[in-house]
Amino acid sequence: PQCGGEHVFSYKAMGPTGSFICTWAIILGYVGVTCFEACAFPTIITYLWPGFLKGYMYTVAGFDIYASWLIVAIVVAFLTAILVACLQNRALDFDKKLEIMAQGVGDKNIITMLLIFLAAGSFVGVVGRSSAESVAYCMLSLIPARFSVSVLFIVACFVSVAMGTSVGTITLLTPIAAAVSTASGFDLAFCVASVMGGAMFGDNLSFISDTTIAACNGQGCEMKDKFRENFWIALPAAGATLILILILSFQTEIQGRVLQPYHLTQVIPYVLVLIGGIVGINVFVVLLTGIVSGAFIMLIGGHTTPVEILKNMGSGVSGMFETCMVAILVAAMCALIREYGGFDALLGWI
Repeated sequence: PQCGGEHVFSYKAMGPTGSFICTWAIILGYVGVTCFEACAFPTIITYLWPGFLKGYMYTVAGFDIYASWLIVAIVVAFLTAILVACLQNRALDFDKKLEIMAQGVGDKNIITMLLIFLAAGSFVGVVGRSSAESVAYCMLSLIPARFSVSVLFIVACFVSVAMGTSVGTITLLTPIAAAVSTASGFDLAFCVASVMGGAMFGDNLSFISDTTIAACNGQGCEMKDKFRENFWIALPAAGATLILILILSFQTEIQGRVLQPYHLTQVIPYVLVLIGGIVGINVFVVLLTGIVSGAFIMLIGGHTTPVEILKNMGSGVSGMFETCMVAILVAAMCALIREYGGFDALLGWI
């Protein structure tokens, strides 16, 4: 018998050309069904649980997409993959497969990664929205209104490096971009695009980004080394973007500027985290320093209360739940793939 199912059958029945068409039709059909199922399952949950939709992200063809949709789709995809892996290789019983998955999840790198995710969530929860707004309003007040969009881009670069999230940076700074557009006369799309560009720049370099943490722990490299390598890749693109923003800015007639109160001391935790990461201090020490300094500054300045600090830390950690869940599922799945010899087979094909 030959493996290949419909491909082998159509090849025998219709020859190479018919088999080529049939096989590709089946592949594209499976891809189409996968997209449908990814939307269908969250839709069912929405009907059963009306409050399920959280974290609006964007609209496609008049249909709103929420972060909770994507999370469910990702988790279901990995759970399906693990189920398929468990059904394979009958030489191992189910208890043995559970043991293999548990060993994969309990790996030192995975545990380290999960703890860093939780610490990073706590840090973001402590510093909150006001710190990012202080960075933006400070620079907007010091630099002429002509360069407001350039300031938005630079601030987005800095905030995303410090926070480790491009989506979070866009969420924080887009209202400020809208205010800049209204006050100065710059096009709204231009202002928001500058924020998005800066957010993508910083997310690629951040020391507390989930992808950075996963990549460095998985490959066994230092975060500062990844930062240095990626910095010289991202810098030319950022420079070209900044030049283009300046050219477009000088073609716009300025009407006014944005002036809002800010607290510059709230920027200190970001700076400490950034400097600690570049120097190469242990990431746990860096994040703990950021959490402690952020909590101290927010409490001393009267910007929040101890109860609110704990509540915000809890919210930040909760925001990392999905990332942690995906990391656990991937670790379990990869452990089975490794046991089955899948990675060796892939390397052999390459």
